[in-house]
Amino acid sequence: MVAPPPHRAWIASGLAALLSAIGVSAADPPPPFVLVNEAGPRGVHFVENNFATDKKYPFETLGGAAAALDYDDDGWVDLLFLNGAPSPEHLRTDPATFNRLYRNTGEGRFVDVTLEAGLSGAGIKGYPQGVAVGDYDNDGYVDVLVTNYGDNVLYHNEGNGRFEDVTARAGVAMPRHPLKASAAWMDFDNDGYLDLFVTHYFQWTFADNADDYCGRPEPGHRIYCDPDVFEPLPNVLLRNDGDGTFTDVSEEVGLNRYRGKGMGVAVADYDGDGRMDVFVTNDKWPHFLYHNRPDGTFAEVAFEAGVAANESGTMVSGMGCDFKDFDGDGWPDIFYTDLSRDYFGLFINQGTGFFHDQTFPSAVGLVSATHSGWSIKLLDVDNDGWKDVFVAGSHVVDNVGLYNPSSRYEEPNFLYRNTGDGKVEDLSDRVGDDLRVPGAWRGLAAADLDNDGTLEMAVSRLNGPAALFVRKGGADHNWIVLDLEGTRSNRDAIGARVQLVLPSGRSLFEHVTTANGIYSASDKRVHFGLGTETGIASIQITWPSGIVQRLERPPINQVLHVEEAPSR
Repeated sequence: MVAPPPHRAWIASGLAALLSAIGVSAADPPPPFVLVNEAGPRGVHFVENNFATDKKYPFETLGGAAAALDYDDDGWVDLLFLNGAPSPEHLRTDPATFNRLYRNTGEGRFVDVTLEAGLSGAGIKGYPQGVAVGDYDNDGYVDVLVTNYGDNVLYHNEGNGRFEDVTARAGVAMPRHPLKASAAWMDFDNDGYLDLFVTHYFQWTFADNADDYCGRPEPGHRIYCDPDVFEPLPNVLLRNDGDGTFTDVSEEVGLNRYRGKGMGVAVADYDGDGRMDVFVTNDKWPHFLYHNRPDGTFAEVAFEAGVAANESGTMVSGMGCDFKDFDGDGWPDIFYTDLSRDYFGLFINQGTGFFHDQTFPSAVGLVSATHSGWSIKLLDVDNDGWKDVFVAGSHVVDNVGLYNPSSRYEEPNFLYRNTGDGKVEDLSDRVGDDLRVPGAWRGLAAADLDNDGTLEMAVSRLNGPAALFVRKGGADHNWIVLDLEGTRSNRDAIGARVQLVLPSGRSLFEHVTTANGIYSASDKRVHFGLGTETGIASIQITWPSGIVQRLERPPINQVLHVEEAPSR
């Protein structure tokens, strides 16, 4: 499929008018581009209600999942947002609690198709937390997994615009420990079927913890309990059996040996051995890096790899994470967010199994030290060939200012530009007023929604309208988007590694995944900004099956569909 021609219509007078409308004066330094929230004009009218109570249940301030997925396989990426629930122990019936699926019309607009698609969550118990998207049965239609406080829910895409709840048949409910967090689809055994990795936050139930009180009883300042109060849990791996069912293999692969307080999850082959590894942020607990070994088991190697804590040895409040190549050397790096009084972390993969903490040399520590972050995505916003960092800002605790006046519950979103020399530049205050709007921002999903070569960012917000950030202006850089389809590999090609060689000799690297940040999922298609390069010398795709495929001199500024070649 080839996309419509890219939009090239920006002119100086139009940009000037836009800047004036959003409050950027001529005296300000000229912005490199502007990010405009077009959620309302494009038909995305979602407000998440977290139904907070004075009991301060932990799931109330979590959740807020967002996903970008092409549910109807029409070439236009759609958006899904998860809602809260007034009681996880009762069936959801009120439309104010329903999730929302917005179909992309391909004309710059979205239409709410939730009810006809069957993704509202009506009639289901549980409080939605995270979302993972992937075609687990290789039928060509993306399926949806919702993690809950309560049982998970797996929705199978029937291919006719509707989803069916197949949780019981598939065996993915995970009822033993109710407080789940994020999830990721990955083919850990490279058998061509997507498996499911799910994080547990900590041990909490209504039966044992409903009356837990944290805070200062005398003035009545109750607060959400610190995770230190609760016991850690192991994460879970559900193996896809290839017949529509899943088997819990957590004990078999060694995950049950490692207990944590898992929040975000991201997957990548960090050592280049052809097997997908997993990074998990833990809250006030050492982070986990699960190395996928040849014998089918996982070893938790975060301490050996240098990513369990920051360089001062602090176990931070790990929130969202991403596992992408930041410095352009072909090795996936790790970026995570946390809460104020810590600082976000950037760990650069050395290609030896070890990561260097580059948080302060990169300026990430400086720009983030006073802020709190939630979900995150490494993506090339300005198409210059370097992955930038977009962060959904917010603290976890809604009354944190009562206990720490220097901390804020509602924060703006943040954009850190990758300057290409191992450092970031904070553009958060320079790309328009829309990005500076404070809120309890949560999930983050990214995709090229217009098929025009620029990425859009959908961000959910507790008790407020979701945002859809669209880039306006900036350099007219070239690009390509690859839509990979596995044949021997899983159909979504999750785990495929891509190298672009440019005419200048520079290489760009990406891999296919949908999991990012916390609770969130982005488009599976692979986006490359090419900067001022006028072509691509070659593309090399290393599929999960081990097949290596080369494309010579493909046209640029298009969405290019690539099917896995037969083995040779």
